Amino acid sequence: MHRLTLTSVIATGLLTVSSLVSAQQTVNVSYNVAEGSSWHQGAERFAELVEDYSDGAYVVRLHPNAALAGGSDRVEMEMTQSGAIQFLIKSTTWMTGLDDRFQAIGLPWLFPSHDVANAVMDGPAGDVLFDDLDRRDLVGLAWGVNGFRQVTNSEREITEPADLDGLRIRVPGIEMYLSIFNELGASPTTMNFAEVFTALQTGAVDGQENPMSLISSSRFSDVQDYMTIWNYSYDALAFVSGTPFWNSISAEDQEMFTRAAQEAMDFQREVVAQEDMELADALADAGMTVTTLSDEQLAAFQEVLEPVYAAYKESLGADFVELFENGVAEAIE
Repeated sequence: MHRLTLTSVIATGLLTVSSLVSAQQTVNVSYNVAEGSSWHQGAERFAELVEDYSDGAYVVRLHPNAALAGGSDRVEMEMTQSGAIQFLIKSTTWMTGLDDRFQAIGLPWLFPSHDVANAVMDGPAGDVLFDDLDRRDLVGLAWGVNGFRQVTNSEREITEPADLDGLRIRVPGIEMYLSIFNELGASPTTMNFAEVFTALQTGAVDGQENPMSLISSSRFSDVQDYMTIWNYSYDALAFVSGTPFWNSISAEDQEMFTRAAQEAMDFQREVVAQEDMELADALADAGMTVTTLSDEQLAAFQEVLEPVYAAYKESLGADFVELFENGVAEAIE
C-alpha cells in the first residue's frame, strides 16, 4: 500500500512538472545585427524581464542576424506581420518602407542630442508613427536608439562637402539618404546590411554610414580607414510585435510585454549613449583616423543640405514634421 501511495505521489509530481513545462510559451525576438550590438543587449534585457514578470510562463528566444529569416530584412518583417516571429527590433530607416513618414526621424541635423531625441520619440511625434502601424499588422511597443549616423570610407578624411565627391557610399534603401549623398556629390548605392562588410572589403563600395555602435560591432574598422563624426542623421529603433500574436494574448500579457519592452529599450538607450562616449577612441585604437567636425565645418554641410531638408519637409507634410521640430524646441527649453 505504501509503495502504491509513493508511486502515485511521484506520478502526480511528474504530471505537475509536465503541465508546467507544457504551459510555457516560447516567443522569438528577431533583429538583423550581431550579438555584440546594443540591439542584442536590449533584447537580452527584454528576455530577462519577460521571464521574470511572467514567472517563467514565457521563454524568450533571441535571434541576431535575422537568423530565422535567413538574414533578410523583408522576410523578417513579413514573418512578424504573420505571427511567425512574435517580436522585432528594427531600425526606423528600414521602417520607411512601410511608411515614408519614418524618414522625418532622420532629417539632417534635426536632433541635437540623445536626450532630446528620446524625449521627442516618446512624445506625440513617436505616438503618431506607432498608431499608424496598425494598418501594417504591427503593434509599436517601445522606442530604442540606433544612434547618430557617422560616415566611414577607405579613401580619405572627410572634413568638407568636396571630400565626398565621387565616393561610392553604401546607404540604406531610402530615398532621402540617396538625396542627401547625391546633393553632397557622392555616389550613393543601396544593399542589404548583411552585404556591407564584404562590399567594403572587396572595394565594391568606398564607404558607408551608420551609428558608431554598428560600425564597431560590425568590425568595419577592419576594412575602413577613416571615420567622420558629424551626427548628420538620427536613427531610432522600433520594438514591435505582430498583430496576429498580439491579439492572441490577454490584456494582462500585453501590458507585461509592453512594460518589458519599454524598460529594455530604456536600458538599450543607455548602452548607446555610453558607447558614443567611448567608441571613437576604441575605433581610433583599432587603426581608424577619426575626425570630429567643428561647428564651422558642420555649417558647410548643413548649408548644402538645406534644400534637401526643405524638400522632404514638404513631401512628408509640414504639419507632421513640425511635430518633431516643436518636440525638439520643447525638449531643449
